[in-house]
Amino acid sequence: MHPRTKLFSTIASVLMTAALAAPAAHADAYGQAQNRVDDAAHLINHMQQDPNLAQLLSEARGVFIVPHYGKAGFIVGAQGGDGVVLARHDGRWTDPAFFNIGGGSIGWQAGASGGSIVMILMTQRAVDRFEHSRGKWSLHAGVDLTVVRYSGNAQLSTRAPRSDIVAWTDTRGLYGGLTAGVTDITPENHLDHAYYHGDATPRTILTGMVRNHQANDLRDALGTRVAER
Repeated sequence: MHPRTKLFSTIASVLMTAALAAPAAHADAYGQAQNRVDDAAHLINHMQQDPNLAQLLSEARGVFIVPHYGKAGFIVGAQGGDGVVLARHDGRWTDPAFFNIGGGSIGWQAGASGGSIVMILMTQRAVDRFEHSRGKWSLHAGVDLTVVRYSGNAQLSTRAPRSDIVAWTDTRGLYGGLTAGVTDITPENHLDHAYYHGDATPRTILTGMVRNHQANDLRDALGTRVAER
């Protein structure tokens, strides 16, 4: 075979391999995103059984749901977690944008196992931090947003001044570091693109410009409120 012909054949083979790999990678990313959305819906359905949490969710401007955070044996070295953010406009929830919390960003007590974290975004400026995300950023209580820990009291939502974020977790080993600050919050653009089949961004998602009906269960869960006990 002539050297030039062999070169062209090699290039064609590489391009074909890449072309075949791209759809598979896209499908894997879509499946990963959908699994996270389904896990988030399951978690919200669980939270809605608590009337106080249900009230907070009904008043929220947005929500950051991390179905699975960590596993960590010590305060440092946590593995982090993957989550979704939704916003509400005129009573209607958007579809989810995908975000990640880096490992070690939240303190754990020794022996803590994995758990779930939900940050209920009570003000528009809390939602805006996610909506305008273009890269890694940090959430620090007492600097630009106020964060309080959920304590089973729905009145958290009506304190003056209103807290920007109410942080809830189902893991006792996750201590006050959750309200002291969360670092390494990063938008996962590749999952946004895979889930919405296009060049979606946190802004286009959280302003309701793109939709995926496969997120209906999650949006419906957020729109549900249990009866007062």
